[in-house]
Amino acid sequence: MKSSSDGRLILKSNLLTVAVIAVICVAVIALTFIGNGYAERNSLQDEKGYFDLAGVNFDNGDRVYLNGNWEYYEGQFIVSDGIENPSITSSVFVPYAYSRVLDSQQFTNSTGYASYRCTIKNVAASDYLTIYIPSIACPYRIFINNISVTESGSVDRIPENMWSNATHEGIPFLLESSGEYDIVIELCGKNNAILSMPVKIANNTYDNLYRSRDAAFRFVMCGIVATSAFIFIILKRFANRDLYSLWLPVLCFVLLIRMLFTGESYFVIQSFLFNISFEDIGLMSFAATFIIKLISLVYITKCLKIKTADNVFVAFSATFLLLALAISFVPNSVFDIYYFTILQLLSSVIDIYLINKLCVEVVRKTEDALLYLLSYVFMLVGIIVEVLYSNGAIHVNCSAVMPTCFLLFVAFTAVIHTRRISKIFDFALDAQRLETELERANNSIMLSQIQPHFMYNALNTIKSLIKRDPPKAEQAVIDFSMYLRGNMDSLTKVDPIPFSEELEHIKHYCNIELLRFQDKLDVFYEIGPEDFYVPTLSVQPIVENAIKHGVTKRPEGGSVTISTDEDEKNYYIVVEDDGVGFDVNSIAKREDPRRSHVGIKNISERLKLIMGADVVIESVVGTGSRVTVKLPKDRNVKTLQESLELNERTNALKEMEI
Repeated sequence: MKSSSDGRLILKSNLLTVAVIAVICVAVIALTFIGNGYAERNSLQDEKGYFDLAGVNFDNGDRVYLNGNWEYYEGQFIVSDGIENPSITSSVFVPYAYSRVLDSQQFTNSTGYASYRCTIKNVAASDYLTIYIPSIACPYRIFINNISVTESGSVDRIPENMWSNATHEGIPFLLESSGEYDIVIELCGKNNAILSMPVKIANNTYDNLYRSRDAAFRFVMCGIVATSAFIFIILKRFANRDLYSLWLPVLCFVLLIRMLFTGESYFVIQSFLFNISFEDIGLMSFAATFIIKLISLVYITKCLKIKTADNVFVAFSATFLLLALAISFVPNSVFDIYYFTILQLLSSVIDIYLINKLCVEVVRKTEDALLYLLSYVFMLVGIIVEVLYSNGAIHVNCSAVMPTCFLLFVAFTAVIHTRRISKIFDFALDAQRLETELERANNSIMLSQIQPHFMYNALNTIKSLIKRDPPKAEQAVIDFSMYLRGNMDSLTKVDPIPFSEELEHIKHYCNIELLRFQDKLDVFYEIGPEDFYVPTLSVQPIVENAIKHGVTKRPEGGSVTISTDEDEKNYYIVVEDDGVGFDVNSIAKREDPRRSHVGIKNISERLKLIMGADVVIESVVGTGSRVTVKLPKDRNVKTLQESLELNERTNALKEMEI
């Protein structure tokens, strides 16, 4: 039956894994084809290959992308070098899609630099325009009728001299509507040298506003992720150190780095990072992507207590290092546009592994497993779309997709943590109820100790001593009053008390009983350590039980010995008598509330609940009894609140082994 159940679990989890991966692939592929189809359908080229901009109103904020066929000149800077009749290599569709790049007859690049040319006409604009290539990792410069209007980075034939910028330096320009204008783009690249992003023409004023808005949106998303990371750190540090994983804020900070080093945000921060080439960010993005996935694997598996062998992490890390080192050994990799994209996609083995693990937990109905799965799916979709967009596979502006997906990841994580905080509040309510129950138990114990027959016997003893031994009578009155005061104080003392105070209360009680039973009772104290804490009225009832139901039941009487000891981990309190003894097994089954062993049972529960103590009762009929209280030092708290916090952390760790 068990193997059949395991088989169904594996089948359901595998089917769910396939379904989730299929949904991710369909979503990404649909976005790619829809976006690229939209770009091609909205191409403004006419039958002669000119870009006809007659229907574009730039003065109202319209912007246009020059998606279409461009003349491609491999290994030539046709304007900078003053080439009058350049030799055209081919006509290519800009921006490139995967299918076109893989067509070697349409596109080849073995030099690392090239030129592109097209013609525009019917430009309807009375205000200044700007032209540039958004988010491309290559250095480039743009000419209109052989006049330089835009530059980005350092364009050069030598790879060592190439340097790419995340932004551009452009000169706003005016064009006459009746004219035709040749646009030439010269670009180069260490890691790629093709025009993989669409060329944009827009009103200069509106475009600055649009770019500021996009950058502001991304920085807002970065701020939310960063704030969430700090909140998770605070929760880890102060709210409950064991309930929150430190891997979560680490993951948030890596997500933050991934957002800052791509898209519009890098336009702003590049100057603060020693002007690292935008092209070199590709390698950082690959590293950040892998680190995100690896940390997600560690974080989620720990939170859901998913068993993952250490060699899995080692294997993934080793694979990453091999892929990163391969950049230096793969032939022509520095000019392969999709090399980094391929590396990013190869890391999807981690995604498949983690998604399958999460699907198993979802099928098992593990708490929060579905939320973890959804959060990871959104984060994964954001990374994939960003990789495809930044490498030119998607030709519509998708720069807002990754920040939005990361925000959804944080939102789902916040829901998970809200549920955890709700659990903490439940623990607090349980603790409050526990405190009330403990107070009620203390009251019951106190009342059980001040029994009418004990008071009657104590007062009779004092009465008999008044005439024949006034000093003893006076001491008996003192002991009796201190005993009553100790019981009354227990009504208001909820927190544990020093054992020395409990010992004083025991001595007052024993002094009264010694006066009463005379030669039939002896009490010995072998006290070692006493600088530890016990719940109020937790040891005195054990001593009373030894006297009342042990020693005084023997005609000749006996003795009670109270001792304390300690070792490296525990304190020990031992109450031993040589009374009549009893059968521990048979007594444990009795439910007579008048019997003292019921009170001992309640005391044992209090000691265990508050101090984590163990109470061991040993007895032999006709020989005597021995009660040992073992108090762990790491649970020897001074206040009830400390005890409740320990219980809360223990319960949390049992549920989540973080």
